Amino acid sequence: VGCIDCHMGVGKDHGQHKADLKMPDAAACGRCHVKQFGERESERDTYTWPQDQWPKGRPSHALSYKANVENAVWAAMEEREVAEGCTFCHTAQNTCNSCHTRHEFSAIEARKPQACATCHNGVDHNEFENYILSKHGTVFRAHGDKWDWNVQLSEAMDKGGMNAPTCQFCHMEYQGSFTHNMVRKVRWAFEPTPNIAANLHHPWFEQRKEAWLDTCTNCHSDGYSRAYLDMVDKGVISGVKITEDSRSVLVKLYNDGLLPGQNTNR
Repeated sequence: VGCIDCHMGVGKDHGQHKADLKMPDAAACGRCHVKQFGERESERDTYTWPQDQWPKGRPSHALSYKANVENAVWAAMEEREVAEGCTFCHTAQNTCNSCHTRHEFSAIEARKPQACATCHNGVDHNEFENYILSKHGTVFRAHGDKWDWNVQLSEAMDKGGMNAPTCQFCHMEYQGSFTHNMVRKVRWAFEPTPNIAANLHHPWFEQRKEAWLDTCTNCHSDGYSRAYLDMVDKGVISGVKITEDSRSVLVKLYNDGLLPGQNTNR
């Protein structure tokens, strides 16, 4: 693969920079990486929330930019430089280099938790911090330099020396296969809400929980995995209640015009 294949078109042997040069998008990668591109794009059709908790196919990598530009807060933000901070990560819909940094586009790099950390961090979605400070993350930091990252995820435990899962191992695995569709087990999504908490016993959510149990039992017993996920659900439900109780206080303060900067910082 040469520069011209990506920046002017696969199979081209010449071109004019001014007229033909282009910045490749995910679809350009998909001309060669058909399977991987198709898997990622399938996130759009993989899930429809049963009680309309989220729009169809979201949240996902495949519709991340759409989710960004349709957000009223992003659209109304006067500080466009700040808004661009959101856009940098939400371009995952349009590019593959969010995970496969150009110009190496390394599968090895994309298999490591640091690839996820570029976007999945911070106070509003601190998944990387949660992982890296967990026991899984501790084992990765202590022993990950000895793992064979050239081995595909499907064989990482048996042949690669991986003795704790990465973000990619758990989120790309579904019923024994590893693909670029990351959303087939999504239950709580990025923003746990009362409408999710109240419907966890719906078959749609139960099926996804069972899929997570299949993933967990790659390393743990079924009993341990089930007890742990039950505990996590109860913890999130408790957190949702605290959030909603706090929200009612904020709404009252807002209605009374008492929030700091409410009447001046506009």
